[in-house]
Formats: sequence, C-alpha cells, structure tokens
Amino acid sequence: MKKVSDNYYVSSQISEEDIDLFDKEGFSLIVCNRPNGEEETQTDFELIQKRCESMGLTFINLPMIPGDLQSELIFETKKILDKNHKTLAYCRTGTRCINLWACANVFKENVDETIKMAAEAGYDLNHLRSLLVSIRSSSS
Repeated sequence: MKKVSDNYYVSSQISEEDIDLFDKEGFSLIVCNRPNGEEETQTDFELIQKRCESMGLTFINLPMIPGDLQSELIFETKKILDKNHKTLAYCRTGTRCINLWACANVFKENVDETIKMAAEAGYDLNHLRSLLVSIRSSSS
C-alpha cells in the first residue's frame, strides 16, 4: 500500500483478509480498478466487496482494462476524490489506480504537483504529462 495523498492510497491486489487492517487504519472506501479473471490466483472483487459491506466499508467496482484509460473511469475517480474519504484503490500492481488518480487529480491540482505526488508514492507518470495537461486545460 502506497500513500498518494492524505486520503488516497493505492495497492496491488488485496484479499478479503486485508479488509480488517484497512478498517483499523480508518479507510472508509475500497475501490477495485481490476477486472476479475486476470490471473488464476486473483481474489474476485465480489468476495472483497462482501467483506467490506459486512464491516460497513463502502466498496466501488471500477475496473480498468490495462491501457484503456476511458474518460468515464476518470470522471468516476474524480467523484471518489471529491468525496474526500480515506480511500484505498487496488489493481494488479497499483499502476492503473495511480493513473486514474492522476487524471482525476488534475481537475483540482496542477500537473507538476500531481506528477510529484505520484513520484513520492513511487510512480513515474511523466509519460502521462501531455494527457494530464490536456485534461487540466479542459477542466479550466
């Protein structure tokens, strides 16, 4: 799990057993950015969702196919950020989560700050700079 901002963290694949820790850490929202069935050993989102709901945590399934960064996913991620709840987003490695976060974050933060925050979390998003600039420009 990597901290991106005060209320947003990204992670590689989680399991339903991890939800206890996230609850203790004060998370109120878990987001799955990974489609089911990418790997045989992957925990299906329904199992994680069921565990979250049993503990009173909100779960959102927002799967992204690798390389398919759609505007709908960005706007849904922006809605999540706008809620300002302590959120954990997960996928296979965390990369899809950080990409979606960055695209949604530039609606309120400048591009350099967004790339810097991602770098501090361990992700180099310089390859997304032109996309982030475009999103930022369209949101002004």
